[in-house]
Amino acid sequence: MKKFITLVAFDFSKSSSVVLEKAVDFTRKMDGELHVVHVIESSFFSKKMDLESIKERGFLELNKDFGSIKKENYHCLSGKVKAEVANAAKILNADVIIMGNSGETHFLNELLMGSHTKEIVKYAQTPVLVMKSEHELDYKNILVLTDMSDDSAAAIKKVTRFFPQSATTLANLFYLPVNDKMGLYGFSDNDINEYREKVKAESKKNIESFLSSLALPEGANVSTASINSSLNPKLIKDELKDIKYDLLVMHSTQSVSFFAFDVLEQSDVDVLVVK
Repeated sequence: MKKFITLVAFDFSKSSSVVLEKAVDFTRKMDGELHVVHVIESSFFSKKMDLESIKERGFLELNKDFGSIKKENYHCLSGKVKAEVANAAKILNADVIIMGNSGETHFLNELLMGSHTKEIVKYAQTPVLVMKSEHELDYKNILVLTDMSDDSAAAIKKVTRFFPQSATTLANLFYLPVNDKMGLYGFSDNDINEYREKVKAESKKNIESFLSSLALPEGANVSTASINSSLNPKLIKDELKDIKYDLLVMHSTQSVSFFAFDVLEQSDVDVLVVK
């Protein structure tokens, strides 16, 4: 069986040190192998210093607090952050990239994500776990937003492999285009209520059928929920308030939607984007 590989995007900031500390413990529990990648932006790279010298100095600094990380597992690269991190993950066949919510001059709990975080989430084809606060990567309750597609099914299977002890809820967000104008269109209150109940029942039936089709490992603690949503990222937290979760999971295909980016930015808990 392939060894589980974690890749941490590291910029020597306080926040990335917190991320790395938690990632070391997480990878140890997975009996995996951890790699660290530090990227020097091409625009800041000084031709007066060669990359090997910078790599050596960086590893010595890293080794002060993280003595367990092997030198061969520290990768110092020059180029665009998003491309170099994504390429390193691909070459290493990493299972997950773990990084903080922000960049060099920000703390983990900044409201706005750093540009590097957004770029890596968008560009990498490897699942990206974005930490929002300082805590162990040991999630009790995971919420997966699913559209019940094959891509979503693959993402859910990865989640149950990464966090086999967690309780996972699969949530299908459905939209009801019902508002005050419906009365103007000739629909009675009974008509509207019947329509609401029909859509809710269909959503519940579909998500339960989807769960049955997944063939998840025996003992996986997975349940379902159908949520009437406005599909407005700023309102998602309130719409999901009745579900207990400490990790939010979204799947994506080749490109990350604006909706997913907005949910990622608005979230108070860690977010895992799976591709």
